[in-house]
Amino acid sequence: MIKSQTLIRVAVALVLSSVIGCSTVTSVNPIGWPLENDLSAELTGTWMGAEANQLQIHCDSTGRLSYAVTEWKDDQGAFVLETGNGVLRTIGDRVFFNYVENQEGERPTHSFLLLRVMDGQLVIWLPNVDQFRSLVEEQTLKGDVVDGAEPTNVVLTGSSEEIAKALETLDLADLFDWAEPAIVLVRVRGQR
Repeated sequence: MIKSQTLIRVAVALVLSSVIGCSTVTSVNPIGWPLENDLSAELTGTWMGAEANQLQIHCDSTGRLSYAVTEWKDDQGAFVLETGNGVLRTIGDRVFFNYVENQEGERPTHSFLLLRVMDGQLVIWLPNVDQFRSLVEEQTLKGDVVDGAEPTNVVLTGSSEEIAKALETLDLADLFDWAEPAIVLVRVRGQR
């Protein structure tokens, strides 16, 4: 079982599953189309995780999102602050949070999460590696499957537009672990 503090990091896109040794799906380009609607009022504010870790989000009208997570570290005897940023994009009515995971590499990659705000909760899903692997193997999506020793990683190599067009024709619920969100955060305070 993944610890909830690790899930918080996933939720705020500091560290995806690759850091904890799980299979991942990444892309050389952001997933989705640029935002058409301003989501800043829905997302900007304070959110709380399962272990009372706080997530601060600021989202601007263009979909640029910055975040900060505070959590208590017993081994350090102090609170730790982690920050980062990324961009929101859409496919249909689905919203994706994209961030550059590997900036220093030969080929920078974007990690992405599917998210939805509903009833005062921010629900976050991770990509289903097996589903994306199948899409790459069937050549529905351009990409590479990096096998070898576990974990298996899928890297989408198509343009943002190619990926969005392909995903628009598919049931996105099947491509993410829809029945089991990675994390659910509760809104503590909205935008000031």
